Amino acid sequence: MHPFWWLVGSYVVAESYERLTTPEQKTKWKSLVKSHHGEWGVAATLLGIAARSPALKFSGMGLALHDRKDVNKWFRQDGH
Repeated sequence: MHPFWWLVGSYVVAESYERLTTPEQKTKWKSLVKSHHGEWGVAATLLGIAARSPALKFSGMGLALHDRKDVNKWFRQDGH
């Protein structure tokens, strides 16, 4: 599968989550996870580059792009 479709797919899944999940579910999930998916996206992208895995690289990019509105909170203890 072309890497572009991995990027599109991961972005669509993330956007669907944002639109279909209730605020209560989001609050519960955020209290459990305690990190932004943009942070995980950056990590997955770097791992994908190191492992030469287009799927991992573009999935990570999709996660990071989806969480772009919180980029100033990534990798900060007080940003959560």
